[in-house]
Amino acid sequence: MATRISRRNFVKDTALASAALTVAVGVKSAAAQGKTPQDESRPTTGPLPAAKGTLPMGKIAGVEFSRLIMGGNLLGGYAHSRDLRYVSQLMKRYNTEQKVLETMELAEINGINCMNSYVMDGNAELQKHWKRGGKMKWFAQVRIDPGGSFSQVTKAADLGATAIHITGDSADALMEKGQIEKVGEMMDFIKSKKCIAGIGAHSLPALVECEKRKFNADFYQKTLHTHDYRSAPGPGETGSLGTYDNSWCNDPDEVIEFFWTVKKPFIAFKVMAAGAIPPRKAFQHAFNGGADFVLAGMFDWQVEEDCQIAREILGDVRRTRPWLG
Repeated sequence: MATRISRRNFVKDTALASAALTVAVGVKSAAAQGKTPQDESRPTTGPLPAAKGTLPMGKIAGVEFSRLIMGGNLLGGYAHSRDLRYVSQLMKRYNTEQKVLETMELAEINGINCMNSYVMDGNAELQKHWKRGGKMKWFAQVRIDPGGSFSQVTKAADLGATAIHITGDSADALMEKGQIEKVGEMMDFIKSKKCIAGIGAHSLPALVECEKRKFNADFYQKTLHTHDYRSAPGPGETGSLGTYDNSWCNDPDEVIEFFWTVKKPFIAFKVMAAGAIPPRKAFQHAFNGGADFVLAGMFDWQVEEDCQIAREILGDVRRTRPWLG
């Protein structure tokens, strides 16, 4: 028996079918251009929107930086995801060029004036952000060339880096090989490029040795977080990376104690143990523990909340180490 269709239902069903077809065509068209639907969500040309908030600032080598620095790992797809192997690819799919530009815009209008990323990632989005009037300062991560030269430093300086620092894994490796003097050579080379120079490390002994030798660095960058999370290092795990890529600061109390003796600005990173610790708890531990700046990776939807958390914590910080930045 045939089903009778009323005029009202016919119009309703036709409209729904038309809307579905329009969405499908739009998705197909975006896919054909190598885009995803989220790429169409926000304009990335013209001047930046008006600022929505500010953040407390500090200085390194006389240059003013927001105390919350945006990390670049999430934007580049670098995921410390324990044994979840798909996460890095998922982040790369989410953080399209459009989304990275949106994230930088959100960071700047919420008070963040600097970001940190690896020089060899290209940083094309940062260049586009600058072209539309963005003022984001750049901390460039660099490594030493296989032959021992510093071409990545030159590249970072040429691309517009304000500050350049050796990556933590590089400093750690040089310490283990007994070649820590190369870090000092790099600091001098960075200074010759008229950039702020820094030393990053996952392991504390590398920084202790650099401080002992009085290398010409303007700041240190060290992992710092509590062990109050499920995959924290267990008994016998002493390396800077634990089982399943889950540990970066085996000695938080020793780090805090070390920086009591250091008269250089301290940037704390991996403060959330790659997302295992909530930002409020992580930021509070780092700032109260003596960090002058916190470097934190953020997705676009986390930026505004993380900035607000940082404002609240910095407004009632309870630290005993004096601000050195």
